[in-house]
Order: sequence, then structure tokens, then C-alpha cells
Amino acid sequence: MLLRSIYIEWIEMAIDYKDYYALLGLSKTASAEEIKRAYRRLAKVHHPDLHTEKNKAGATAKFKEINEAYEVLSDPKKKAQYDEIGPGWDSARPAGPEPRHREEAPDFGGEGGGFSGFSDFFENLYGRASQGRPNPRAGPRRGQDIEAEMPLSLEDAVAGGEKRLTLSVPALCPTCGGTGHSGQDFCRQCGGVGEIQTQKTITARLPKLVHDGMRIRLRGQGGAARGGGEAGDMFVTLRLQPHPLYKVSGSDLETHVTVMPWVAALGGEAVVASLDGPVRIKIPPGTHAGRMMRISGKGLGREDGKRGDLHAAVRIDIPEKSDARMEALYKQMRETSL
Repeated sequence: MLLRSIYIEWIEMAIDYKDYYALLGLSKTASAEEIKRAYRRLAKVHHPDLHTEKNKAGATAKFKEINEAYEVLSDPKKKAQYDEIGPGWDSARPAGPEPRHREEAPDFGGEGGGFSGFSDFFENLYGRASQGRPNPRAGPRRGQDIEAEMPLSLEDAVAGGEKRLTLSVPALCPTCGGTGHSGQDFCRQCGGVGEIQTQKTITARLPKLVHDGMRIRLRGQGGAARGGGEAGDMFVTLRLQPHPLYKVSGSDLETHVTVMPWVAALGGEAVVASLDGPVRIKIPPGTHAGRMMRISGKGLGREDGKRGDLHAAVRIDIPEKSDARMEALYKQMRETSL
């Protein structure tokens, strides 16, 4: 019934529908983060303070339009009402005399100043619809959840523990306290968003045996809350960094192990560097170069909580220095192989 009454009032007053998505250059499927990015980009372009007196009037009008669009699309309740109406609201407008226009738009107040400067479209939908209800901006609002990535060495991925991460996060604007308004106008410091970007250093306690792409949740480490609400969360995606000794293959690691020719021919032992320290392995007799030696449980963490394997490719080396006895043995081996 409430939306129906709004339809009727619009028809009587010939209020034009405003396409807020088009004003921000977005589709109706745009995410909250995409809406915020589009608004910030356009606010920087059309802010009146950035234009000469000759162009200031046009920039001011455009700036008010994009602020109005963001006011609606950034608020889940307002956005839901707006999406329900749709652009075809006036298809049922009856034919007849030119409808009358409202002479003055009322000021419906709100925290940090009224919505003066907003269009008739906005004030009829959200001003009348909010009579007897609290202003959504006035009550507590949960802070924004934040997505971040944390680079991680392979050693840290196995060991876990505390790691520090510094990144840019949204914080409440100190000028307007997160309302986005300053008196009867939008806050100049945050451009009406209610937030500014600030550097934040957080400490994340990582579990052992994490894997690439693993996502951890840090409660209360996201965007600051408004009006005493709960702070948002931070979701950190762990990204394993390249390593000079190991190639990552899923939860397995690949490296190499160097052996002398006589060890490869007769068998023996060799030492392989692992993330947990040196590991001594057995080399079977007749081992050829390129043979992969599997070391169980020395790889990276798997989703089941266990570890993958370490695979070491055999490289056969020749001593840099040799004496007459060694050269004689090499010649004897060559003659035997002919």
C-alpha cells in the first residue's frame, strides 16, 4: 500500500523516474564495492571545488545527482525499495490534463542535516516512506567487510604462527562521524561516503599447514561501525610466494638432489633440503639422472589437514678436481661401456 500511494503521488505530480544505476555507470547487478568505487571515481571528477566558476553550476548539479544515487544504492533498505519500483513506474500514468507539480519539497531531516538538494523523486520515495520510521543512517550500522590478500613464504605456510599485514582499510570520516553529511550539504572530506581510507596494521594468527588460496576470517578487523554498531570482518586470502628451491604442485613440492656418479651407480645416501630442514635419503644402485625420489609428508598442507610429498629429481655431478687414479677409473668405465 505504501508503494502504491507513492505511485499515485508521482502520477499526480509528474515526477520523473531517476535511473541511479545509469548515473553511476553501473548495471543493476553491481556489488556494494562496485557501487562505492564508481561513486568515488565520479565524485572526484564532478566535485564543484575542482571546477572553475564558469563550470561550477553544472558540476554542482552533477555532483548532487551522483550523491543522491549513492545515497540510495549504498543503503540496502533504500536500494530494495528502489529496485522494486523499476523504470516502468509511469506506464500507468492516465491521459488527461497536465498534472500539477509540487511547489516545494519538504525537508525530511536526518542525522547530520536534511536531504536538501535531493530530487522530488528521492524525497517522495524515501521522505514519505520513512514517516514514523527511524532514519536508516541514524541507527547502528555494521562496518564493512574487507577482502585482503597476504603473501606467505612456503616456510611460513608450514609453520603457521603470527604474521603482520599492513593494508588500506575504510574508516569512519572524522569530520562527519560516518553520516556523510555536514550541515545541509555532503561532507567535503569524504565526499558523502562517510568513510575515508586509512592504513591499518593487523596481526593474523595462522594455523599450521595452510595452502594457497586458503581464506581466513579475522573478526572485527574490517571497516569501522557507525552509530555504535559492530565492526566488520576481514577475510584474508593467503597467497604462497615463489621459492628459489621448490616448485609448488598442488600440495606437493618439487626440488632436486645432487649425487656423485659412484653413488648413482653403486647406491648410497644423499641429503635433500626440505622445509623442515635437511633430510637424508637412500639412493638405489643404478639411479639415472632425472629419477624422482619421493619423500613422504614433507610437502605443503592439504585440505584434509595432512601434508603432501616432496619430490627430488636426481642430478649427477662430477667433481671439479680429479687425480690420476680417478681419471684411470673414468677411462676404465668408458672402455667397459663400449
